[in-house]
Amino acid sequence: MKYLKFLIFFPIAFLISCSPFSSTVKKETRGQPSFSQLLRNPQAYKGRVVMFGGTIAQTKNMKNITLIEVIQKPLDSSSDRPLDTDRSGGRFLVATSKFLDPSIYSKDRAITVVGKVRGVQPGVIGKRSYNYPVIEATQIHLWSESYYYPGYYYPPGYFWGPGWGWGWGPGWGWGWGWGPGWWW
Repeated sequence: MKYLKFLIFFPIAFLISCSPFSSTVKKETRGQPSFSQLLRNPQAYKGRVVMFGGTIAQTKNMKNITLIEVIQKPLDSSSDRPLDTDRSGGRFLVATSKFLDPSIYSKDRAITVVGKVRGVQPGVIGKRSYNYPVIEATQIHLWSESYYYPGYYYPPGYFWGPGWGWGWGPGWGWGWGWGPGWWW
C-alpha cells in the first residue's frame, strides 16, 4: 500500500514541480492576452494578471522602484522558462518596489515575470521611440545561467598510426593496426 501511494504521489509531485509558479498563478494567467495583443493596446488590459518572460536588456534602480527592461521571448509550455530563440514580440518593463541588484539581474539573463499590467511608459530604443507595456511584478523568477561544455577535442588522425604495442585478444598486436591480426 505504501508503494501504491508513492507511485501515485511521485508523478504528480514531479509534474507540479516543473514550473516555479504555483497552480493558482497558472490559473490566473490562463486566459491572458498574447504579447502582441498587449503591445497593440496595453490600456485595454490594465489590471489584468499576466505571465511573460524573456531576456533582460537592462536593469535600472531608481529611488523607490526597480525597472527591468525585458526582450520578450515565448515561454516553454511546461517549465515557463523563456525559449532560447531569436523570435521576440518586442520589449516590456517590469516594475517592482524591491531593490534588485543590476549585477545579478544583468543583461542576457533569462527571466519570467507574473504581475498586473500597469499601463504604458514611453521610452527610446537607440534613437527610435517605443511604448513599453509596464508589468507591476508580483513574482519574478530569474533563471540560472546555462553553460556549454564542449567535448574533448581529438585532432584529425588521432586514432590512426602505430598500435598500442604488444597485447592480448583480437584487434590487438603490434604495428599499424592492420595485418594478419592477433595470432602473430
